[in-house]
Amino acid sequence: PCCRPCLCRRLWPSECDLCRSEGDSAMDVAAGDEITRSDSALRANIKEKGANSYYYAHAKPPEIPAHAKVVSGPGLITGGPPELISRDESIDKPAGKPRITVTKFSWLDDGDKVKIYVEEPNFLVAAEGDLRVTFDTNEFCVEAEGADRIFVLQVEALSHSIVPEDCKHAIKKGKRLTVTLKKKVGSTKWYDLKKKS
Repeated sequence: PCCRPCLCRRLWPSECDLCRSEGDSAMDVAAGDEITRSDSALRANIKEKGANSYYYAHAKPPEIPAHAKVVSGPGLITGGPPELISRDESIDKPAGKPRITVTKFSWLDDGDKVKIYVEEPNFLVAAEGDLRVTFDTNEFCVEAEGADRIFVLQVEALSHSIVPEDCKHAIKKGKRLTVTLKKKVGSTKWYDLKKKS
């Protein structure tokens, strides 16, 4: 038996009625010659079995009447080469560094101050390069820009107000970043870092 698939691509030639009926000429076509529409197994099956053919729906090629109106315009597909619909400028620009939110940190109410500790190794490596810390009356933000990404620790809606001018940060190389927040009312005990929603 032949080891090439049959023309209808479902059976081996020895098992396929279409391929057996076309004999060696069908095998030559399967070996790489161009198949014309009239020589295909589909057309041969339609020719042999007519309306009882498995491929009956393909019997007649689609016909477009001469009086048919072809409507084209934006949003309509009428065939032909692809058309550019729109171009998003942000896709063409190279993407910036991804921003990674730091979620692992600890904090401590320390009398008239609140201290936040970050010990994440990747964050600390980035913090040794470019570190930006900003304070506002009810929030703070720490950004550490590394070679391939930016780490961000941002706490919005602190549970109590702070004094931005008296807040500071310090980094112990390879160990931790400490952010010190000065409480506006030093005697207020903080039970939560953030306000509850």
